[in-house]
Amino acid sequence: MIRNRSSSTQNIDNLDENYLKKELYSLIKRDDSIFDFIQKSSLDGLWFWDLDNPENEWMNPKFWTTLGYDPDEMPHNVSAWQDLINKEDLKVVFSNFTKHCKDPSHPYDQIVRYTHKLGHTVWIQCRGLAIRDDKGKPIRMLGAHTDITKLKKTEIRLQRQVDRYQHIIEGTHLGTWEWNVKTGETIFNERWASIAGYTLLELGPVSIDTWAKLSHPDDLEKSNLLLQDHFAGKSSVYECEARMKHKNGEWIWVLDKGRVVSWDAEGNPEWMIGSHQEITKSKKDLEKNKLFIEQTPSAIAMFDTDMRYLAASQKWYQDYNINDDNIIGKSHYEVFPEISEEWKADHKECLSGKVLKSDESRFKRLDGSVQWLTWEIRPWYTDENKIGGILMHTADITRAREAEIRLRISEDIFRRNFENAAIGMVMVDKNGYFTKVNDKLCETLGYTNQELVKLSFKDIIHQDDLKGSNIWFEKLFNGKTLNANMEERCFRKNGDIIYVNLSVSVIKNEYNEPSYFVAQVADISHRIFARQKLNEAIAKLENIIDDITQVSIIGTDQNGLITTFNRGAENLLGYSKEEVMFKKHAIILHKREEVQKREEELSLIFNREIKGLEAFTASLGKEGYSTREWTHVRKDGTHFPVQLTMSVIKENNEVIGYLGVAVDISEIKKVEQDLKSWLSVAEDQNKRLRNFAHIVSHNLKSHSGNFQMLLDLLIQENPELEDNEIIKLFKTASENLTETIVHLNEVVLMNTSVDENLTGLNLHESINKSIESVSAIAIETNVIINNISEPDIGILGIPAYLDSILLNFITNGIKYSSNERDSYVTLSTRIEGDFVVLSIEDNGLGIDLKKHQAKLFGMYKTFHNNKEARGIGLFITKNQVEAMGGKIEVESIVNKGTIFKIYMKHEKN
Repeated sequence: MIRNRSSSTQNIDNLDENYLKKELYSLIKRDDSIFDFIQKSSLDGLWFWDLDNPENEWMNPKFWTTLGYDPDEMPHNVSAWQDLINKEDLKVVFSNFTKHCKDPSHPYDQIVRYTHKLGHTVWIQCRGLAIRDDKGKPIRMLGAHTDITKLKKTEIRLQRQVDRYQHIIEGTHLGTWEWNVKTGETIFNERWASIAGYTLLELGPVSIDTWAKLSHPDDLEKSNLLLQDHFAGKSSVYECEARMKHKNGEWIWVLDKGRVVSWDAEGNPEWMIGSHQEITKSKKDLEKNKLFIEQTPSAIAMFDTDMRYLAASQKWYQDYNINDDNIIGKSHYEVFPEISEEWKADHKECLSGKVLKSDESRFKRLDGSVQWLTWEIRPWYTDENKIGGILMHTADITRAREAEIRLRISEDIFRRNFENAAIGMVMVDKNGYFTKVNDKLCETLGYTNQELVKLSFKDIIHQDDLKGSNIWFEKLFNGKTLNANMEERCFRKNGDIIYVNLSVSVIKNEYNEPSYFVAQVADISHRIFARQKLNEAIAKLENIIDDITQVSIIGTDQNGLITTFNRGAENLLGYSKEEVMFKKHAIILHKREEVQKREEELSLIFNREIKGLEAFTASLGKEGYSTREWTHVRKDGTHFPVQLTMSVIKENNEVIGYLGVAVDISEIKKVEQDLKSWLSVAEDQNKRLRNFAHIVSHNLKSHSGNFQMLLDLLIQENPELEDNEIIKLFKTASENLTETIVHLNEVVLMNTSVDENLTGLNLHESINKSIESVSAIAIETNVIINNISEPDIGILGIPAYLDSILLNFITNGIKYSSNERDSYVTLSTRIEGDFVVLSIEDNGLGIDLKKHQAKLFGMYKTFHNNKEARGIGLFITKNQVEAMGGKIEVESIVNKGTIFKIYMKHEKN
């Protein structure tokens, strides 16, 4: 059924065609306008020639307009167009005309050149049909013209291009090949054969197997893969470097290029054409270059035009931590997928012939780390002076860049600390002249900044102290010491003399030569005056102590050697001061059996052997003192009981000796014995006697109250002496002594008032301001800073000090961040009593507090191997916090992080 239906449809189509054809012919016969439309629209010329009267010929208007003429001016005869045809083409026209008239099967169809009215050539395809009478004689000729000038010009241009390409190929000595992928038919030119040392005749008959037989077996697989990629549309051109066996037996290198130029109906490759070029010399040169690159100590890599690796040095692998042993042949963008589009654009620009370089570029790696590079890329050229790819040379400057960042942070901290320091700061050149001073020094000396930078140390230091200062500066300059600390007298602008503590450090240049000095100038006039008053007070106390005739006051060094021996001790023990001072051990003053018994008791308590002086000091406790009854031994050997109060003497928190205050309690002991003898008589009476004995003991020692009163009066008149270590020891000893005799009436307390310059500050806003000022440095070092403090919390402080404190701790967190983890600095707050506690936590390198706790806030103390660290930041910061009535605590674990807790006065309190 399907076939019949198709046949029926075909008959209907033929019927319709015949019907339409007849209808069209009928319309043409009835209506001339239809014929005019056809001959005007479908042809570039129509002519009808009377062969019986050869001079007569009708040409339609399009015939002449195609040739540039006005149809109304042109006659209808043969001679009108014969002179316009090229003479050679006219011969062909008449030859074909004669043959067509004789034999209707011979086509009248040729291309002729007409000369346009404007002088240029018009190419016309001229077709004709002889109209014959009943006997077959040609009586008319109907012809049609088609203008093919554009097509002909294109054909000529293509032919010229082919000729030019052929000339280029011959001039460049390229071998050429044509290959029918489907049939295997292969065409080589003579140069293709001569590259391998043969003639085509020697290789004939040629086929694709001819190429395969001459190729190196290891290169065939690579070539086939590249061909399949090209067939699949993965590459626009097939290109392969391969080895061929030369006739002389050597292997030569050739560059084979080609592309598919035709495809069959199913979309499969058909004909492929290409070129064949020997590259043995350039290949050997390239191998030499590769060998040079691989062995060079710098980071160098060589790429082709597709940015595939041709060679790379060992330094390249090291600098970029490349674990792949062989990246040759891989794309640079595959090895480094993190490469930015900006660098890809640089590579493209270099491949166009430009040399590019950079002294500093940031390269963020895939793992988040950052490398800083200096680099240069330049094109390399083949023997044909074509760009073969890129040579890239880089140097990793990350360490130098990080050092620069740390130095910048350190310099910024130093500058801020210098300017905002609570003490005077000055930078001095090698000749002693001031180059930079801070506001505090100007305030201390009474000069303006402009006035002070015109002076030198010799202009302000007292003449009597100048010689000593010059000696220290000379030692610093000659490298005999790195820093110096001295007390000097200075003149203020108004002529007043002040005492200063001068701390000087030498700063050296890269050649380890002194470059300049940095000095801290602290006004210590109040300290000097206090020291003078203290010396006076000590002298008075020594006189007072010495005047106590019934109380033994004995001091020793840490080993028990007697260093103090008052008149009371002389009276009670029978020794003169000259006999025992720095000669005798205090243990000779005690009954030996009693000391041994105490040694045994303490050995059991402490579970270790206690001997000698430790029998008196082991039980001093946290308070640093103890009171106990002992038996003293006089010089003559007699014994008497005493109540002994032992105290620790410390200096800089270290034990330097002990102080013993002993009261003769012989009378008390005697009364006690008497009271005990009457115990059996009447218990109540004994109680009264015991009370009486206490009263008597108090009365007997009433003069000790004088000592307490005199000490209290001294402290009231000189409040600054309250914290003096020796005064503390006297006060402790006095209190302990007085406690056994009379009740303590009053403890003198001192209240330290806060500086009136403290103002209310919003801590949260101040932190944000400091974070903003170091944001660029934080970004550079990949440190995240978190401000989670309470937004409305306020403190009492000095703005400049607060800014310096925040910047110092935040930048320390940045400077000593760890490269082993994502770094952060977090600032939080809490209220503790009258204080706001600001916690600044980081996860950086940490500090070994067991090793550095005591000197953590000392001047010029550093705790990491950091060349830029000056050890001044924490020292100044501690002074600033304490100046605002606060304190600093620290917790830290090495390689875990640090928490600084800063106590500042709460504004609401």
